[in-house]
Amino acid sequence: MARRARGTPRPGRPVGGTTAVVLAAGTSSRMGRSKALVRVGARTMLTQVLENLRDAHIHPVVVVLGRDAGAVRRATTFRDETVVVNPDPSPGMSSSLRVGLRAVSDLPGHVMIVLADQPFVRPATLEALARRASAGDGRIFIPTFRGIRGNPVLFDRNLAPEVAQIEGDVGCRAMFPNHPSEIREVPVDDPGVLVDIDTPAELALFEDGARRRVSLETTLLRAAGPRLALHAAPSERRATPTLWLPADVGALSERLRREGQPFALATVVRVVRPTSGRPGYKAVVRPDGSHVGWVGGMCTEDLVVAEARNALREGTPRLLRVTPDERRGPPQEGVVDRTMVCESGGTVEIYIEPNVPKPNLLIVGDSPVAASLAALGPLLGYHVTLVAAGANARDLPSVDTLVTEVEDLPKHLMAPTYAIVATMGRYDELALARIAVAPVAFVGLVASRKRAASVLATLREDGLTEGQVASIRNPVGLDISAESPEEIALSIMAELTQVRRTAPRSTVAEPPAASVSPDPPAIDPVCHMEVDRSTPLRATHAGTTYYFCADSCRRKFVKSPARYLP
Repeated sequence: MARRARGTPRPGRPVGGTTAVVLAAGTSSRMGRSKALVRVGARTMLTQVLENLRDAHIHPVVVVLGRDAGAVRRATTFRDETVVVNPDPSPGMSSSLRVGLRAVSDLPGHVMIVLADQPFVRPATLEALARRASAGDGRIFIPTFRGIRGNPVLFDRNLAPEVAQIEGDVGCRAMFPNHPSEIREVPVDDPGVLVDIDTPAELALFEDGARRRVSLETTLLRAAGPRLALHAAPSERRATPTLWLPADVGALSERLRREGQPFALATVVRVVRPTSGRPGYKAVVRPDGSHVGWVGGMCTEDLVVAEARNALREGTPRLLRVTPDERRGPPQEGVVDRTMVCESGGTVEIYIEPNVPKPNLLIVGDSPVAASLAALGPLLGYHVTLVAAGANARDLPSVDTLVTEVEDLPKHLMAPTYAIVATMGRYDELALARIAVAPVAFVGLVASRKRAASVLATLREDGLTEGQVASIRNPVGLDISAESPEEIALSIMAELTQVRRTAPRSTVAEPPAASVSPDPPAIDPVCHMEVDRSTPLRATHAGTTYYFCADSCRRKFVKSPARYLP
């Protein structure tokens, strides 16, 4: 069902018969709330996207909303946009694509698919895409920043029936393998084409940047870092990459596991020559991008580091496939395809496994419930820290860390910590006063409702804020009609499991952004690799100096500069 939102159109003429379809119907499962209603600065993301389209004079515009359509309509000022509703967006992006395409089926020209969670795509980029399409060369148009493809995607309306056949949570990129010769890349100086805001952690990056008055350009480059395969300023790197060192990668992995340090293990599992990597080659990659080991050449190196950092942030393994052949077929779950841009060619497949520290189950007390929790914790993958005055480590084989002084408790509130206070009233207030002010993932109090009310009242008197007091869960545990200490412990672990599995997934945080270097690295115009400006591999064309990662790239450029310049 569609309705025409009334308002006054922004002055300006539509560019080249382009219709925009804005997809704002997703379930926002990773964000935890409707992304169309999330504010970035003074505006919601959807409002900012619509303003960008208006400033680019892209018209008509169709907005596809989902189950929260009523709330979005109330929060958004629509002008002459058409609003349609996808009643069931659960099958994924493809279902919203079909709804949007039906709404524009009788219009000529091109269709631009715009994502509502990409508010930082510049109007100039949208206009450049539309103008390039209106020139009549090609049928699919994709913006690129530093050689990396982004969004939005614009395509000839005659391809709409093919797009409508796409299934699952896949956008119109699924049709790319069928039309390689009809794709036209449009280079733009706009990192916003690579940045969507899917999670609270990604949103926090922009909020923090605004709070610290960091330029939007700097924050966008930071957010786009993984997509750029580390094409970021040197000052944003916490360590110099050293992919090849004569180190025992297996021994290093074991040491990092013992120390509870996050890392990703990259292992070459398959190659098609020519390639310098071989099956079994391994590398360890840390969250800051530093790495030890060997998996292949320079092109593969940057891609491996970028995807390893993605894996650590998301907590999910993936298979990275780097190949010069772009005809790879439809996207495969768990597989990340990247194009080999180096001259050596070949294909390499690398399995990337994130290794992150166990979550910390901090138990305070030596009650029967506390003892039962300590026994269940290791079975569910927790590092168990028990805080109990006078306890003996010999009696607690399932406990990883024993703390006998409550005053030492704050030293053990590492992230992520799930804290349960079960002292049977002996020192509930003392423990909670230290835990509730720390950035823990969960804090629960095992006590009767009457006892809990008394504890919370005391904490308020001691100066805890209402927010800190409200973070303390009581009663704690899912209602399974538990009676015995063991059953109560089971109900608590069930609730902790529910909290862990439904929270937005962000396992290892990115290192904090540093200030931007005044002299950032150059980008090789041939292969788009990052190049230090001190390299002797350079060439001057039309008064501009260009830098190259290898002499083969320099020779190609010198032979035909126009081929590699926008």
